Amino acid sequence: MRKLIGLFVLLTLWGVQICFAQTREVTGTVVDKSDKSPLPGVSVIIKNNRAVGTATNINGKYSIKVNENDVLIFTFVGMKDQEIAVAGKNVIDVELVPATESLEEVVVVGYGTVRREAKTGSITSVGGEKLAEVPVISVDKMLAGKMAGVMITTNSGQPGASSQIRIRGTSSINAGNEPLYVVDGIPIESGDQSVMNNTSNAIAAFNPNDIESITVLKDAAAASIYGSRASNGVILITTKAGKEGKSQFTARAKYGVSWLANDNNFRVMSGAELLDYQRTAAINAGVDPDDPTGTYYRPYELLNRPQTNWMDHFSRLGNMQEYEVTAQGGSAKTKFYSSLSYQKNEGVFYGIEYDKLTARVNVDQKLHEKLDFGARINVAYIKSSDVAMQSLYYVNPAWAGLQILPWTPAYDANGDHNVNISENSNSNPRATAKYDDNWEKQYRFIGNMYLEWKPIKGLSVKTTNAAELTFGEGRSYQSLHTNASARLWTSHVKYQTLTTSNTITYNNTFGDHSLRVLAGQEAMKRDYNMEQWKSYDVDPNIPYPPTSTDAKDGLYAYGMNTRSLMSFFGILDYSYASRYYLQASLRYDGSSLFAEGNQWGMFWSVGGSWNMHNEKFMENATYLDVLKLRLSYGVNGNNNISPYRQYGVYGSTTINGITGMLPSSPANNELSWEKNKSWNLGVDFGFFNRFSGSIDLYKRNTTDMLLNRPVSGTTGFTSNLKNVGELENKGIEFQIEGTVLKSGDFNWDLGFNIAFNKSKVISLDGDQMINHSSVLKYIKGERLFTFYLKDYYGVNPVNGEALWRDEQGLLTNNYDDARYVYAGSPEPKYTGGFNTTFSWKGLALSAFFEMKGGNKVMLINENYYLQSDGSQMGTNQFASATNYWKKPGDTGCNPKPIAGNSTKSNEAYSTRWIEKGDYLRIKDVTLSYTLPAHIIKPVGISNVKFYVSALNLYTFHDVNFFDPERGVDGVGAGIHPMTKTFVGGIEIAF
Repeated sequence: MRKLIGLFVLLTLWGVQICFAQTREVTGTVVDKSDKSPLPGVSVIIKNNRAVGTATNINGKYSIKVNENDVLIFTFVGMKDQEIAVAGKNVIDVELVPATESLEEVVVVGYGTVRREAKTGSITSVGGEKLAEVPVISVDKMLAGKMAGVMITTNSGQPGASSQIRIRGTSSINAGNEPLYVVDGIPIESGDQSVMNNTSNAIAAFNPNDIESITVLKDAAAASIYGSRASNGVILITTKAGKEGKSQFTARAKYGVSWLANDNNFRVMSGAELLDYQRTAAINAGVDPDDPTGTYYRPYELLNRPQTNWMDHFSRLGNMQEYEVTAQGGSAKTKFYSSLSYQKNEGVFYGIEYDKLTARVNVDQKLHEKLDFGARINVAYIKSSDVAMQSLYYVNPAWAGLQILPWTPAYDANGDHNVNISENSNSNPRATAKYDDNWEKQYRFIGNMYLEWKPIKGLSVKTTNAAELTFGEGRSYQSLHTNASARLWTSHVKYQTLTTSNTITYNNTFGDHSLRVLAGQEAMKRDYNMEQWKSYDVDPNIPYPPTSTDAKDGLYAYGMNTRSLMSFFGILDYSYASRYYLQASLRYDGSSLFAEGNQWGMFWSVGGSWNMHNEKFMENATYLDVLKLRLSYGVNGNNNISPYRQYGVYGSTTINGITGMLPSSPANNELSWEKNKSWNLGVDFGFFNRFSGSIDLYKRNTTDMLLNRPVSGTTGFTSNLKNVGELENKGIEFQIEGTVLKSGDFNWDLGFNIAFNKSKVISLDGDQMINHSSVLKYIKGERLFTFYLKDYYGVNPVNGEALWRDEQGLLTNNYDDARYVYAGSPEPKYTGGFNTTFSWKGLALSAFFEMKGGNKVMLINENYYLQSDGSQMGTNQFASATNYWKKPGDTGCNPKPIAGNSTKSNEAYSTRWIEKGDYLRIKDVTLSYTLPAHIIKPVGISNVKFYVSALNLYTFHDVNFFDPERGVDGVGAGIHPMTKTFVGGIEIAF
């Protein structure tokens, strides 16, 4: 009995000891690894019992009751989660690292994510933190020069303007060439959706600061899962999501000023220069410029009149301001991210303004242990006001500012803007900006909701359903101040896209084998409707449609269309021992855009990669972090054409006052997909735990390319669209980034990328050459765009006449006898960029450079009128025109000016106007300072950052104009020049 009692006491004491051991206290401090500052508000919870938890105090300290086998999870917004087992410890101190570091571990791909080491395709990604401080309106502007093989071309400096993006070159002549944008897993609309404005950008509806990461899928292995919309590459945008932990709030404010960029001092002539030029031209024509009765009377008295620099008169110091607040956080079950942003831009030309208000709410909710729900909602209101630009309109300040004579008065006798300007068709852009209206408002909604069920380990069933809506209204009003009668145009436009995407995914690991299988279905329907109304002779006191007369009021233009897409797809990912990876994708698309019998297309890809650094024979290469070999091949499609091309379409017409319908385009019963067949060979590398990069070789062929081909005149038409052409793009890309120097608190990071792409026209259905425009052709065996121009030689040093080469290569002064030659291409031979960042404690200086080269550009229309060799005596001229032939022996100059010149020396279609489009642009320079944590965290603030940033700081180029960029085809006219912008900002987080 005594033994039993002793045993009972022993067991009791043991049990009490166990109980005390299971409920002991653990304490510690949580700090930021980068600066060792304490982190207040860090969530500390027990992994298997999330109901038990605490948070760090203002000094980063915590205490929590734990059991011996517990695992603690430390979470904080903006930091990577960390799990630590208790395992007998009484004190657990933790250093958290920024979540951006974890972005390197995974990369977003089509319909999911993969570990970076598992990728088989050509993928480039950039984190949102590298983009947030760039003072731009839309996401696409941020990417210029940052990714190898991704070319961003801007043909307008107007706020809110769209960009032209080419991933690995241009793949089509008559179908679209823009990439597909996918935001949070759902394809969205992009491009210009305006009716009244010069330009707009659907992507501008997103606040760039809401972006977590951007991934560009460049080759077939990465992009083919998007099938018929992937031929031009895919841009995946992932927006920010909430994280478990204490709510965090961020407020940002920016203010900046902008002005016209003009780094090579381009200008037109001053009054004195122009008068001397025109008097010389008159004398060369045998006319006395001092004869009041003469055609070209140009007295010196003109210089006694007030002189106006019209480009200065039409432009101003623009400004931009932006304000933003965000909130994010959550619990184990509910996580959220939200933002509200307002931006206001006053353009550098009078009459140009851009206002944008955006709001976003992202929510993720755990409904059940196996059931998750989430929503991504983005709304935007945009109002853009402008004047007519992007062509040689008289009301275009970028054109009128160049051509109006300097002695023409800017104001009339009443002090109002002068509209009696004969050389500008009696138009004044300042009067247009003051008295006329030209604006468009857009209301945009982009949202999706998902439901994800995980019935068993490794299996996920997910449905995502989305809606995208754009409602636009516009107004263009010409007042009596600028026009003979008050006239009004109004517009309404609607875009509606509905998408459902449904997938089932299985992931599992069997020893050294890993498997991921995905099957999915997707459907999309897009509706478009536009109507534009005219109201002539409205009451100028009440300039609205009801005040117009019935006879002059009515429908001006109308358009509507619908397109739909049904898809089934699958993905197979397999890996063995983290060394060998295989990926295959298949997509079956059915599109309403093509003819019956050709509406369905199969697109697929296969890719493999080999992680050589994980092989035993590489064990001694300790300096090598990554060495991966990738190879892929695939086929994707291009369905980016306008609707109803497969049908014979009718249009309305009026004959003898009777309105009716007649055929406007022929039917095409064989219309089908353009196909892109591409292969990619790539190497990823990393060494010294500091540098990483990639090299890619690629080739892609566009087959069944759509071309307009001649048809019999008996059909009533001259041409029809057919799948008959072939085009090739091939090139090489190189990208590297890393930390050059790291010493104590000092870091120097450096990045560089460059891409070489060459296009080649393989087949034009038997033709050697077809037209793109008056100066650009598609020529078999040449680059896609080739300038085809009269062969200009130069100036005859004896008499100052213009000379050309004829068909025999001999010199001639007769323009009509000149031969045509291939004169280069507007496509760059290389594109790229490099960046550098210096940081020391809280101070950081970063700079980013963008470059292009090997391309040609032409100012066709501007040169024709403003380097006219005397043929245009009623307008100002480029200052470069002062370099003309003056005496025998002069070379390397312009022909001598002759008033009323009829020699055609200034004709637009000549190699005289070809210029090198190469440039190096200092795209962005940012200096920032983050206050030390020990100063701000005691008052409950987690981060304070001040910064100043300069956009388009300087551009090195030789083009005789404000800026070298002139769009993808290199020949734009009346372009809004690029601007320089200086911005100061502050960011506070708490």
